[in-house]
Amino acid sequence: MTPRELELIARLCLMRTGRSLDASSPEHLAARLNAVARREGYASVADLLIALRSNEADRLAWPVIEGVTAFERGFMEDPEVLEQLGQKILPALSIARGGAPVRLWCAASGAGQEPYSLAITALEAQARSVDLKVEVYASDISVRALERARTGVFSHFEVQKGLPARRLIDHFQPREESWQASAELREMIRWRRVNLLADAPGPVTFDVIVCRGILPQTAPQMRPAVILNLAQSLAPGGVLILGRGEGEGEADVAPALKTMSGMTAVFARNPAFRVAA
Repeated sequence: MTPRELELIARLCLMRTGRSLDASSPEHLAARLNAVARREGYASVADLLIALRSNEADRLAWPVIEGVTAFERGFMEDPEVLEQLGQKILPALSIARGGAPVRLWCAASGAGQEPYSLAITALEAQARSVDLKVEVYASDISVRALERARTGVFSHFEVQKGLPARRLIDHFQPREESWQASAELREMIRWRRVNLLADAPGPVTFDVIVCRGILPQTAPQMRPAVILNLAQSLAPGGVLILGRGEGEGEADVAPALKTMSGMTAVFARNPAFRVAA
């Protein structure tokens, strides 16, 4: 790919999503764009980019963005954080809410590994406490990723990335060449498309928001806007779970969050922060 072509894609991603495009491997980027070109009916990446500069720009913008910004996740990533969630955070929030359902939002669901991991964590927590009720919401910027995640179908290779055998047997059913999340898991999650830079996830607020891996991909000048959107979506007393090492600097830039003592990668809304009317 030429520098001019890289600049075109990078500018498109930044303007629409706030994400910085990793151009350190042009060959990898070209391979992703080649897959997009084939899906959209173009003979080459060059033809796709010509169309992207023409009156086809509106139709092609999101397929291109989704194709180059998708990132892979494993199941049950960062077990320490998931243990905090299941053993401490969800039970404490349930008590604070007087037994009302705890609303949990996975803000960057990808192909579904993270929201299904969160749903498993919630089910296991509910098995330990009959009074605990959890509602799981999941969103992503990619329509293709959401469509796939809803099916709950994963390859043998994918389920081997982080999913212990016991949980695989307990929560998934084998298919001919894949595994599918149980009906209980699939029905537990509500899906919708959300652009974290621009969209609110809905009229409700959330007791727990999990957003891991997105801030490092977001351009530094755009991160405060993403954090502000997440903070505005937190219910009073709710918590935001970021990836390890994420958020500390951004919390200083956008004073909406504060770290929670004794918790790994867990933030609360700053008491001085006020949700915009």
